[in-house]
Order: sequence, then C-alpha cells, then structure tokens
Amino acid sequence: MMKMHLLRCTFGIACLFLTACTMEQEVVIDSEKKEIEFFQTKTNVVDFFDQLIEDFETQHPDINVKQVNVPGGMEVLKTRIARGDVPDIFITYPIEQDYMIRATRGYLLDLSEENFISEIDPTIQERYAIDGRMYGLALSQNAVGVIYNKDVFEQLQIEIPSTWDQFISVLKKLEANDLQPLLMANKDLERVSVFNLSLVANTFDNHYWEAVNKNEIGLRGDQRWIEISNQMLEFLSFAQEGSFNMEGEDLNQAFMQGEGVMSVIGVWEIPNLEKINPEFDYGIFPFPATNDPELNKVLGGVDGGFAISADTDHPEEAKMFLEFLVEKENAQKFSDYEGNISTVKGVQQNNDKVHLLAEHISQGKSVNWPNHHWVGGTAAEEDFRKISQRFFYERDIDAYLERLEIMFEMYRQHQ
Repeated sequence: MMKMHLLRCTFGIACLFLTACTMEQEVVIDSEKKEIEFFQTKTNVVDFFDQLIEDFETQHPDINVKQVNVPGGMEVLKTRIARGDVPDIFITYPIEQDYMIRATRGYLLDLSEENFISEIDPTIQERYAIDGRMYGLALSQNAVGVIYNKDVFEQLQIEIPSTWDQFISVLKKLEANDLQPLLMANKDLERVSVFNLSLVANTFDNHYWEAVNKNEIGLRGDQRWIEISNQMLEFLSFAQEGSFNMEGEDLNQAFMQGEGVMSVIGVWEIPNLEKINPEFDYGIFPFPATNDPELNKVLGGVDGGFAISADTDHPEEAKMFLEFLVEKENAQKFSDYEGNISTVKGVQQNNDKVHLLAEHISQGKSVNWPNHHWVGGTAAEEDFRKISQRFFYERDIDAYLERLEIMFEMYRQHQ
C-alpha cells in the first residue's frame, strides 16, 4: 500500500511539473507574439477584416493583429495621435490635410520602396505622393450613386436618368404614381454630405479649393453656389416626411422594404443592404449632377487607405500585414464583399449593382472628395455636414453660404 501511495504521489508531482512546464511554455509562446493594432473606421467591414486577420494569423502564428473600430473613429484617431498613442496601422486618406501634416511631420512610415506598392494602380496610389515619397497605401476606392428599385423602374418603364432635368422628371413621375420617390436620412450627418458633396464636387475643382484655402475667393454671391444650393432644395422637396428623424440604418431598412424608390448612397452600404434582404432587386446609377452627361462625374476617392506609424515597435510585421491585404486574392475578396472598386491591379469588379459606377470611373469620369482639399481636414468636413444639415432644415441659402464662409475662415486662421 505504501509503495502504491508513493507511486501515486510521484505520478502526481510529475503531472504538476509537466503542467507547470506546459503553462510556462505557453506563456513564453504568447510573450513572443508581436501584436500590431489595426485601426480602421469602417463599421461595415469589421466582420470581413476579422476573417482576413484570422487567415493572416494562421500564416503568421507569431503575429497577433488587433482590429480596433470605435464610434467617431476619425476624431478618436486624431485625439490619440495628438497625445502620442498612435496605432501601428491606421486609416488615412491622400491629399487630405490630416495626411499631409502627419507625413511632413514624420508621423508616418515611408512606404515608397516597398514592393507591394507596385501592385497598386499608380494613378490612384500617386495621390499619396509628397515630394516623391509615399506614406500611405490605397487599397480600394469608394463611389457615390443613386440606388433605385429596379422593379418599379421596369413597371413604369423608366429609363435611368443621365441629366439633372431627367432626374427631376423621374422623381415627379414617381410622385404622380403615388410612390415615395426619394428617401433621405437627414438625421445622419454622413448621409447629408454624401448627397450634397456630389453637387459640390461636380461644380468646383481642386484649383477652386486652393483659392478658397488662400482666401482668394468667397462663397456668398457666387452664382455657382447659389445654383447648387437651389438644386439641393429642389431635391429635398421629394424626400419623405420625417426625413430629419431618419438615421442611415433606418433608411436602409425602409428602402429594402420597398418604402421608397431611390436614395443617394455610397457603395460601402452594399453589405448592410444585402444583410437586410439579399433577394431585393436594386441597382445604382451615377448621380446626374448637371445637364451635360459628359460632365457628370462619380464622387469617390480612396476609401480603404492605410498608413503605418513611424513609431511602431513592429514595422516589418505591420508591412507584412499591408502586403497581405494587397495580395490579389484578398483584394478581390474585399471588393466582392463591399462592392468597392479595388485599386489592386488585376482585381475585377464583380458586383453587377456597381457596374455603372465602375464604368464611369474607368472612363475617367470621377472626381475626388472636395473635403480632402479643405484646410481643417476631417474637422472641417464634420462642420460642413452640420451646416448643411441646418440648411436642409431652414432652407435659407444666404445663411448657408455665410456659415460656410465663416467656417473656412476659421480653419484658415488656425492652419
């Protein structure tokens, strides 16, 4: 009995020793893992990136990628960078003032010599160039268009409008047939600017914004601003009652349930729409901002754009993750999931709902987000949204343009 007891004790001690060794080994393995933070602000692709990160970590078991996505992401990012808490990889847009400042002040890692940069369409990637160097990576482009109910268009034999006057005629025809022609989510600041920046972008080029930034030109009294402001009001007259109580998610639900025939959206909403009703038959056509079809351009720009912090503890691992995102197979998955227009060479646009927008862009009929040229960066964009929302509600053009002038002057003084 005593021998048996001793054997049991010996066996128990051995098990404890082996368990302790195993635990110690696991701790060592975990401690050897290098963690990189991937900060991105697009809520619609969180699930997609979670899966892609899982695939990456399978290939690179010594690297842990932590995706961070929080409400008000761009403001959170700006605050974190200001206090020195910079994510390893984070979203960034070319041309925009925030990017220019961060790059020139040494906050961003120079990616110019990385081989994966050559996999990107140079006409898009070169938007990140500052004095011949690149501090960001363009993975995808977004685009804005008019979503429409294909069944209704077919039933009423409506052709896709290619001019502003045709667009208004379609809205009137839908209204005459007792249908809700237009859904707007005017409580949602992003949806407000997605609509009216399409008009702004088709009216003013980057040279105009350079003049505004230098205080060489004013807004009040400019007939172009007055004209597009009137277009905004005309468009608003077709929106549903209670549009100022509707958020973007509510609009998606209402549209996919057939409560309205059209709305202005970005392609990034496609995953959200598909989750609601994947069988719903809809399409997206270019926003006809003017009465000249050849001059109408699709509003869009770099959407999935990323930079690496110059102070990251793991620069090689961060570059490995960006390289993984750029791989053709992964970029194709991203485009198929979100409906975005990939910047990676050889990736196809397979979503038939987006083909009209993609066709316009391939013909050079696209225009970058005007707010990317503004002094004030994302802060100015947020103020523009609020001022525009107030204008939609009050419908006072003089007050609208005056507030915009005051806004631009404020940011000029603080640059």
